[in-house]
Amino acid sequence: MFDMTPAQRCFHPRRFVPVILAGLSLIASGCATIHEETCEQFETNRKDTDYSTQYQFSESDSETAAKNFKPLPRGANAVVRLYRIQLDPPKVKPCRHLTIRKEIYLLQNARLKRTLEEVREIYTADGTLIASKTESVGDRLRTSGYYTGETLLPIPENAPLGKYRIVSKLVLKTKKKSQAIVLAKTGVNFQVLSRQ
Repeated sequence: MFDMTPAQRCFHPRRFVPVILAGLSLIASGCATIHEETCEQFETNRKDTDYSTQYQFSESDSETAAKNFKPLPRGANAVVRLYRIQLDPPKVKPCRHLTIRKEIYLLQNARLKRTLEEVREIYTADGTLIASKTESVGDRLRTSGYYTGETLLPIPENAPLGKYRIVSKLVLKTKKKSQAIVLAKTGVNFQVLSRQ
């Protein structure tokens, strides 16, 4: 410690250990709490939240996937070799968000004029469809390759407790009046818990 500058000695990690330990003990003893967002705050913040899926292309994962998956079949417009979603957390309370994480390995004809949509449906445990959202993703999935994506799903205050299923479909449309082609479909379960 003698060869350190005064600024380095002042901000040395050993100086923060007692402060961190004191903070953790206050939280554990109940003398200090972490502020939890109220449902009113959640609803207000929802109005400013972007719920569109943000996709990122990965060059290295695209190269790895190209070695492990079959190429685009001759004459095919598009094919999805991997489509997976995961939820964080899988159990959630009302007035919170579920984070939906996605992985897609998409192969497509570069000259194809198409519309690519993602349809997300939410079902109750008994199979009743309670919500559906269609999102145009073609501008974010422009080329063949491996993509990861993330979006938020708000759980409203009045959401009934219980188990649900999210089903996500990647849909291709090549012409205005053409029939939609489901390229891939995946699903995952989650549970809404009591807010208390």
